[in-house]
Amino acid sequence: MANRKTLTLMILAIPFAVFLTGCSGGVNGEGTNTYSQTNGTPIVRAANFNDQGWSLFERGQYESALTTFNQVLGDNPTAEEEAEANNGVGWARGRIGQLKDGIPWFLKAVGLSHDAKVGLAGAYIQSASKADLEAAADLLFTKLGGGNPHFHYVPRRSTGVSDAEAHAMLAYCYAAVGKSEDAITQLDYAKELNPAWASSTIDQISRMVDFLQM
Repeated sequence: MANRKTLTLMILAIPFAVFLTGCSGGVNGEGTNTYSQTNGTPIVRAANFNDQGWSLFERGQYESALTTFNQVLGDNPTAEEEAEANNGVGWARGRIGQLKDGIPWFLKAVGLSHDAKVGLAGAYIQSASKADLEAAADLLFTKLGGGNPHFHYVPRRSTGVSDAEAHAMLAYCYAAVGKSEDAITQLDYAKELNPAWASSTIDQISRMVDFLQM
């Protein structure tokens, strides 16, 4: 029993350690230059600072990225600029420590940023309680996916999490709270979205889902 509990704890950490190191093979820079939730309103003010922050983030200069995002937050940003910067702070703090370190900033951005929804879901999964896992599933399925099991997540920034991986994360949440059929549905769709899923993050999560259903 002790060995099983230890293995479970190890498994919980695997996919999010991968996301935090930026080695998950997620989409780099894929997406639009606007927030779909604001009817395509472009970010005009502070756009350069937000872009600079994400450029620093992509190069692994997370502390410098934090400084740049905080410049946006300290300069009377628009709602869209503020959401973009708070999302950046959340992901940068996640890279420096753990995704759950970014929760306060993800919460500020989650209403306008799909990337923040994914970051917050990952942070809740790291926390690993049943309530957190249920909250993560709701974020991904309801808030991000609009209740459509075949939703598409298009990252606006290079967070390291792809569309397929978002579905794999949801599969993991479902498996962890005992919703086996939903977990299988999401995992199958993740594999459909990424035919090269073998030996990837999705493969790792697939093995975790199988383990959790034993």
